[in-house]
Amino acid sequence: MIDYLLKSAGCLALLLLFYHLVLEKEKMHIFNRFYLLGSVIFSLLVPFATLTVASTTAFTEAVKPILYTTASIENTAPISIKESFDYSLVFIGIYGFVSSILLLRFGKNVFTIIQKIKANKKIQHQSATLVLVEDTILPHSFWNAIFINKNEFEQGSIETELFTHELTHVSQKHTLDILFIAMLHILFWINPLFIFFKKAIQLNHEFLADETVINQHQNTFQY
Repeated sequence: MIDYLLKSAGCLALLLLFYHLVLEKEKMHIFNRFYLLGSVIFSLLVPFATLTVASTTAFTEAVKPILYTTASIENTAPISIKESFDYSLVFIGIYGFVSSILLLRFGKNVFTIIQKIKANKKIQHQSATLVLVEDTILPHSFWNAIFINKNEFEQGSIETELFTHELTHVSQKHTLDILFIAMLHILFWINPLFIFFKKAIQLNHEFLADETVINQHQNTFQY
């Protein structure tokens, strides 16, 4: 398992480095979205790939006949084998315990969001559901729900550009990416690179939403 984690982390690090050095500077946000997601999947599958090279020497040694003599068998002293403690079981136990804690925290957060949606007033707006909350917050989205401050909405003080920004997150299903990387981080919490990948994915989501706003409203300077 440790060997798998090291190989996966190495591959993930190279792909992330290439993204930051080359792709992040380019305005290919849709491509970058799938590059980041594909990089994670690729790094998890690469360690399973094996390259087998036939060795003539090994084959020759394998087919050599093994000769045993009666004398050698009789003179061989019994070998005592001591059972060693299996630390891998301890590692797996600790690893599973931490993953369980992270999974519970993740489930609690999702449950809190669902309860927040149910407890507040909702208004249908295009392809999304506006959730009007009393808290002073900046508009943000989860799945097809957009959370906004109730007073600001009723006073009409929320700019149209902000609605477009959050609607882009909803229509392009950005929550799926976040849930996907969050679940992988729970399974592979020991690898800190998943944190950086999550931040890169979230930042790319913002680029995608900003790009839609600029294209629709044509007010780059004001936005």
